Amino acid sequence: MNQVSRPVEQVVAAIQALDLDPIKLKLMDPEEGQGWSRDYVDRMGFAYKRFLTLMVKFPDESIAPTKDVDKFWHGHILDTLKYAEDCQNVFGYFLHHFPYFGMRGEEDAANLRAASANMHAIYEREFGEAPPRAMAFCTAAKPSVQSNGTFCTASAAFCTAAKPSAKLASAFCTASAAFCTAAKPSVKPASAFCTAAKPAQRSIDVNVRPTLPAAS
Repeated sequence: MNQVSRPVEQVVAAIQALDLDPIKLKLMDPEEGQGWSRDYVDRMGFAYKRFLTLMVKFPDESIAPTKDVDKFWHGHILDTLKYAEDCQNVFGYFLHHFPYFGMRGEEDAANLRAASANMHAIYEREFGEAPPRAMAFCTAAKPSVQSNGTFCTASAAFCTAAKPSAKLASAFCTASAAFCTAAKPSVKPASAFCTAAKPAQRSIDVNVRPTLPAAS
């Protein structure tokens, strides 16, 4: 990792101020993301910021994120415009991700395990607790993500079993959703929006991102 050219306190404050709601929304989607619950995606967003903080505060240490924090990082990177802007605003340079660590033979795998153990030790020392691990999906009393393709809370902004599936609707299922409902033309012929009066996809502002519903 590059040495931080800005004061560490300034960078850490900028990390804490990151808006990760669009990334959370994508990760909560059962088809396009990980199908994580709202509670779990919030926990992973919190842990992701802590991981970035550790990289800034301990630039000479070899550390590796937990699997789900790494998935959150991947989700951030996928929003290429936002990730590039966030990196510049926070670090002053592009923070690269090397996706092959641990895959280049046994020695590399051992180095990954050591980096992971090191991260856990530094995390506990710095924050006074272990990194979050357990998945926070539905309880037995709630429908599973696999059974209805949705989130597990009553306030989830995706389809319920009584509403059209994500595949049919290709979007959210409330009346105020800006995407197609089952009764409207599919995404392919409509180029994303569903009424003739709406602009074609090429006119959509790529800087406008979906909004994460308020937590219940």
